[in-house]
Amino acid sequence: MRRTTNAMNRALSAMAIVAAGAIASAQSPGGPAIPGRIALGGKAVVMVADLVYAFPEARSRVASVAGTDQGLGSFLQAVDPAFATKPVLDRAASAEAFAALKPDLVILKLAMKKTLGAQLEAIGMPLLYLALETPEDYKRDLAALGLALGSAARASVLSAYYDGVIGRVSAGAAPAGSRAPRVLVMQADAAGSDSFSVPPKAWMQTRLVEMAGGIPVWTDANPGDGWGRVTFEQIAAWNPDTLVLIDYREKVDAVTAAIRGDPRYATLACVKNGSVYGFPQDYYSWDQPDTRWGLGLLWLAKTVRPESFRGVDMVKEAKAFYALFYGFDDAAFERAVRPRLKGDYAPGGK
Repeated sequence: MRRTTNAMNRALSAMAIVAAGAIASAQSPGGPAIPGRIALGGKAVVMVADLVYAFPEARSRVASVAGTDQGLGSFLQAVDPAFATKPVLDRAASAEAFAALKPDLVILKLAMKKTLGAQLEAIGMPLLYLALETPEDYKRDLAALGLALGSAARASVLSAYYDGVIGRVSAGAAPAGSRAPRVLVMQADAAGSDSFSVPPKAWMQTRLVEMAGGIPVWTDANPGDGWGRVTFEQIAAWNPDTLVLIDYREKVDAVTAAIRGDPRYATLACVKNGSVYGFPQDYYSWDQPDTRWGLGLLWLAKTVRPESFRGVDMVKEAKAFYALFYGFDDAAFERAVRPRLKGDYAPGGK
């Protein structure tokens, strides 16, 4: 198995991605070798894969991806015509299954370090971990990925996109003394349409609400490291000004319509003032720490502070995103993405 490249490990450690040993690569006289075969897998591989595929030169090097469909379709098939021919690993694939692919590099989400990552490390597999949980993580992870792929310039371009979105949202800050809306973001659970969960305080969904200018009402109820179930009684006690619904497995419009028509919710402020929204989605929901989180931040800012973002057209924003990250021209966007847009990305969800 290839030896660790000390210079690369020192650089990654300096960026605080993970501890030493995060990535190993073949040594070469000109510096770290560029991995020719890359395997992507483990929990939340969708987020890892979408970021890797934002580097066009890396797409042909991906040997296998373990699961890219959260329930609304596999986006990578729209990006890479050869994707369907790649061998597919199960999300629970063993270290031996990865080793059989003979990859030069395996890229996992950092959350997998103690499980699948530890097994792969034990057999000497070269690894790169990406945290992908917060905007700050994205900046560091993009730099690390650009280094690993020999594509630092591309990483800088993508990082600049997120800096630009954050700057636009910050520039549209609410006037001093104005009241920030109290926002509740919750996911429709697989257990049933009447079952909802809220994200942890430190996760991307919470951060996006805060950055957009809202007050996340649920943070004290879920200090943990996973989605936390909430009852209607708790939702009613919060009585949010704005309710934002997420569905990763189904079209979110159905959940939104159900809440708007549920007599139990009729007394809540969010229903009374018409502020119940479905988080936009295409192949994936825009709220999670996937490449689309910049779109999610813009949409949330437009939703909680409409007076500052009236000129923001989310369809145009989505077109620009897909062009920059995945090379989609207008025809490709209209064919592969536009028909899948759901949620309240525009007035009436159209």
